[in-house]
Amino acid sequence: MMDTPIRHLSPLLPHAGDMILLDEICSYSDDRLQAVTRIGPDHLFLDENGQLPMWVSVEIMAQAIAALAGCHAHDAGEPVKLGFLLGSRHVDILRPSVAQGSLLRVDVTASTRDQASGFGVFDCVLSLLNDTCDDSQDEGQGEPLVNARLSVFSPPDLDHYLQEQTT
Repeated sequence: MMDTPIRHLSPLLPHAGDMILLDEICSYSDDRLQAVTRIGPDHLFLDENGQLPMWVSVEIMAQAIAALAGCHAHDAGEPVKLGFLLGSRHVDILRPSVAQGSLLRVDVTASTRDQASGFGVFDCVLSLLNDTCDDSQDEGQGEPLVNARLSVFSPPDLDHYLQEQTT
C-alpha cells in the first residue's frame, strides 16, 4: 500500500494534463478513497463568473473511483486500466456552484463490486472544506455539496471487449 497523501496522481489515472481534476489522495483502503481538489484560477471547468458548476462533480467523483482502482493496480504491480462511467442511480446537487479557490473533498465507497465482470457501484460525497487533507477531516465534516451513487465498468480485458463491440 502506498503512503498517503499521494500528490502525483498521473500514474494512477487514465487521464492527462488539465483533465486530472484531483490534487491529492488523502487516504484509501480496499473499498474507500478520500481525495481533495482545490479549484484554481486555471481550472478547466470554471464558468465566466469564476464559479465551478456542480455538474462537474460527477467527473470529480468518477476520477476518485478511477484513482482507487489505480491505487489497487499500483499495489498489485499492474498497469492502470481504462474504466467507463455508466451512469448514476442518484445525484443530489445541494448547491449549484462553488467559487474559485474552494477546497473540495471527495469520498467514494464501493457498495457493490464484481471483479470478474468489472462492474461496480460507488456511493460518493463531495464536500466543501476549510483545510487540506488531515486526520481531522472525517467524511462527516465539511459542507456537503453533492451526493451521488455512480455505476462504473472496467472490463477485465479491454481490447477483447472493444473488439466485441465493433463486430
